[in-house]
Amino acid sequence: MNVGARKQMSGALLGLLIAFFALAGPQNAYRPLMAYALVLLIPLVILLTGVTRYVWIAAAFLLFVGVAIRGASYDSEYIGSDVLLLTDEAVGVLLDGNNPYEHDFTVSKNTPAYPPGYLLVYLPGHLLNELRLTEILSAGLVLMGFAWIAHLIKDDGPVAAMGLYASAPPLLALTIDGSNDTSMGAFLFVSLVLTFVAQRNSSGAILLLSGALMGVTLAFKQYAFPFWPLVIAYLFNQRWRPDLKLASRSFRVPAWTVYGTTSTAVAALIVLPFFFWSPRDFVHDLLLFSSTTVHPIVEGWNVWAFLLRWQGWNADTWGKGLLPTLDVGLMVVVILVGLMLGTRRPSYTLTWGVVAWFVLMFFARWTTYAYFAGIAPVAMLIPFADRLVQAPGERPGEMAVKE
Repeated sequence: MNVGARKQMSGALLGLLIAFFALAGPQNAYRPLMAYALVLLIPLVILLTGVTRYVWIAAAFLLFVGVAIRGASYDSEYIGSDVLLLTDEAVGVLLDGNNPYEHDFTVSKNTPAYPPGYLLVYLPGHLLNELRLTEILSAGLVLMGFAWIAHLIKDDGPVAAMGLYASAPPLLALTIDGSNDTSMGAFLFVSLVLTFVAQRNSSGAILLLSGALMGVTLAFKQYAFPFWPLVIAYLFNQRWRPDLKLASRSFRVPAWTVYGTTSTAVAALIVLPFFFWSPRDFVHDLLLFSSTTVHPIVEGWNVWAFLLRWQGWNADTWGKGLLPTLDVGLMVVVILVGLMLGTRRPSYTLTWGVVAWFVLMFFARWTTYAYFAGIAPVAMLIPFADRLVQAPGERPGEMAVKE
């Protein structure tokens, strides 16, 4: 069945309808002129898609919507988060030959509490003097990923996800507010998609690429970690041995070994030079998330902020420095439960990763609204993940063992 022309159009039409109502919004809400134009165009695109039965019309339009509305909403004078301001300064410090982890930042009282992968991700944006362009392009990459998935699985369901991702007001705002989670979500999403496509095509080269991207993602922001052991366990359960060629020799190595080794090596290659450059400053900055001074329990999407607002009870008076330990411990428990109950299917693997991610965030002392942009594309991938690993001609529900 060709996704370019098919009888069932429910996913494509649903994606367009989601975009219509999300962009229309409340009656008196501010919206850029582009939003008006897109809302007026969507009924025409619905008509064209429904009459021609071409899913690609809806997919291409929603890709345009996602990028265009973010670009039109961008305001260079508005800064909702200091993350990219700090990142821009940090990249400049590195290009000057200095260590960002020893630097006293001037654009904000805060300090980037990330591994050094973020410096690599935003280097092009720094050179172009516009880091938020990286976020807009990252959102476009996610939308292209869902369009590609629709093509691979010959189903228009991912186009509905495109409509949601392209137009959901929170995701639009988080792309342009100065936070870095849209890019983080894109890296995690692409890495996972490529892992499943590698299995689908029995491609060792794609598996190496997906492992390398996961290594960059792990070196970008810490909250990618819950997915890493679960994906390794998933590949272990597949008993797949990709054929890797080195010079004139060919090697068949277990997929989980290739993926785990590649991701670990890339993450280490990025992280270790900065660690050895200044171990004390490096560790200090990465642990800033646990500081009660930098991130007090005031407001956020977590259990502790809820209890503070509901009962006036500040968990810091009880837990002192134990809350971060409790938080990470609960995440590890969820990961272990997921490993024990099974990661034999991509959907199970992603579901346990998403659950562990939410446990980490909901029991953290500081959970900013922006973090949800990092998990949104991965959560939207779950319904399509199992079909993504099915080779062409494979019946639904089957997942052949790759040898």
